[in-house]
Amino acid sequence: MEPISSFVKNNERIRENNERIYNEIISHPKMKAFMEAHEGEVTRSMIQNDLMILKHYINQPAECESAGEGKCLSHPDGFIINIEIRQGRFNMIYSKCPIKAKHEEFLKRESLIQSFHIPRDVREATFDTIFLNEDRRDILKNAIQKAGKIARGEDFRGLYIYGEFGIGKSYILGCIANELKEKSISSMMIYVPEIFRDLKSGFNDGTTNERYDAIRNAEVLILDDLGAEDVTAWSRDEVITSILNYRMVEQLPTFISSNFAINELKGRYSYTKTNGKEETKALRMIERIRALCEEVQLTGDNLRNS
Repeated sequence: MEPISSFVKNNERIRENNERIYNEIISHPKMKAFMEAHEGEVTRSMIQNDLMILKHYINQPAECESAGEGKCLSHPDGFIINIEIRQGRFNMIYSKCPIKAKHEEFLKRESLIQSFHIPRDVREATFDTIFLNEDRRDILKNAIQKAGKIARGEDFRGLYIYGEFGIGKSYILGCIANELKEKSISSMMIYVPEIFRDLKSGFNDGTTNERYDAIRNAEVLILDDLGAEDVTAWSRDEVITSILNYRMVEQLPTFISSNFAINELKGRYSYTKTNGKEETKALRMIERIRALCEEVQLTGDNLRNS
């Protein structure tokens, strides 16, 4: 049987330890801010009843620190602890760490990048591996700067890259997508001639609107080879112009590649077999491209035949 003196000493030790924790809690800036926000609600007995909950709360690091791949050094389990008062007791509330939440959203969107007929070499292209020559130097510098500004929220206008067939326009778009990926910005890359087949096939299973909305609302939209598709009134007015108009109004970043300069698109999109000549509708599309993109020309040799 434990001597009464030992029992008293142990109780005294526990009381002193609890008092130390209590003082540590009420003097902590986070707890001070909470008590100020809940003036009159917090009592000494409430704090004493939930010492361990409150100690866990104040000991949690205030700032997130990325460890890469969506992991946080400050919150290894991926959750931030907050507290609330419920029926006179402190309760912990868990919310996703911003790093974890942003990474999960990025992974969710990233899967869309590979859904629209972009070759593997383009999807994996980076500015570190791209072949650099004088023809590309200025455009690559511009592309890197654009990606940085978009990631920082400083600009929404992308690039309209045009030039001859096979000189590396698509590859540069892939570099931009992966540069944005490194900055946790998702991008949707689309090979334009194929997307219309996808949208039409969606008429059969009811997925057209879902696919269209995903394209229209992409965080960054990258349209590869605009002008290479068969032009119809539907593809021009209901798909391309409609998407570009929405992104222009919402100021959503958009990048485009084409074999045609923007001025040359007028002739390309002014005529359809069903409706004949419609210059006004072609100009409407072109105006939205100019609002969304800075036009740059890429020159050089055909790399596919070299």
